[in-house]
Amino acid sequence: MLRRLMIVMFVTVPLHAQNLPDAPKPKPAIEQHHFDRRVFVAGVSLLAASNVADAASTRRLLDRSGRELNPVFGRHPSPAKQAGINAAFLAGQSALFYLTERSSHKWIRWAARALIGQQTEEHVRLAACNSQLGTRGTCSPFPPGF
Repeated sequence: MLRRLMIVMFVTVPLHAQNLPDAPKPKPAIEQHHFDRRVFVAGVSLLAASNVADAASTRRLLDRSGRELNPVFGRHPSPAKQAGINAAFLAGQSALFYLTERSSHKWIRWAARALIGQQTEEHVRLAACNSQLGTRGTCSPFPPGF
């Protein structure tokens, strides 16, 4: 009888040991930031739309014998020069925004988002000024307050 009991114990105990849970896995030392594509696409799309609105209204103003105030473009830029410079600036801003959105530092991501928002607001404000919409005297090349 004792022999049978010992055989049962030696057979059943190892079978129950296989049902134990796995050991917990160690956490990584640095948590990786997940790239949020929606924020990037929304930011770049709004920036591109405001940039196009500003460029189109500037072109209409230049065609009515106006002048460009940004020294990068010159006083009377050709349509090709204006489009090339605008495309280069948009590509650079988009690339920098992409790199900052991939950063693991939250403050870098939010600083870049604020900068993209400020650039978008500036393009919208300048497009309204070029179209001579009611902007209450804020049509200077500098933000209000300067």
